[in-house]
Amino acid sequence: MRTTTARIPSTALRIHRVTGEDWSSHRELRLDMLAADPEAFWADPAEARRRDEQQWRAEIAGPRIHLQARSEGAVLGGIALLPTGYTPEHVIPADRAHIVSLWIRPAARGTGISRALFTALADLSLALGRPDLRLDVDDTNVPAQRLYERLGFTATGNREPRENRGSSWVEYAIDAEQLLRD
Repeated sequence: MRTTTARIPSTALRIHRVTGEDWSSHRELRLDMLAADPEAFWADPAEARRRDEQQWRAEIAGPRIHLQARSEGAVLGGIALLPTGYTPEHVIPADRAHIVSLWIRPAARGTGISRALFTALADLSLALGRPDLRLDVDDTNVPAQRLYERLGFTATGNREPRENRGSSWVEYAIDAEQLLRD
């Protein structure tokens, strides 16, 4: 049986920059994504479940900039931009930003939400002076790789083995301007 998903009218979809006041919706989305797809992310689901409000607010405060796709009050998905490293030892070149934590609720997949999130993220990265966008995807996550390639991302050839997983992170790149043109 084939499932069809209705498109969400662009007037009903809003991309929202997450603030500390959004900690509860951010927590709910993160816990749902880690429960549904724990192998796709760097985060530890058990650690995330133990966090309190203050820890969620601290995550939102940085260094990642989180965006949520919302429609009629519902959070349908999210993405984050990392314009600087997680720590002083994790250096990102001055013209680059790293994309992390893309996840769309299963019922909302195929509706154009990913493209809307990437477009908003491209605008943000250009405003920050970081047009070189990179992301990592597990080499076994073929649906995500296909999405990134449809959006214009190309594999850079950089791979990093995932400890205790038998797979690797594969790096993809795109110029933010290209995301705005397509």
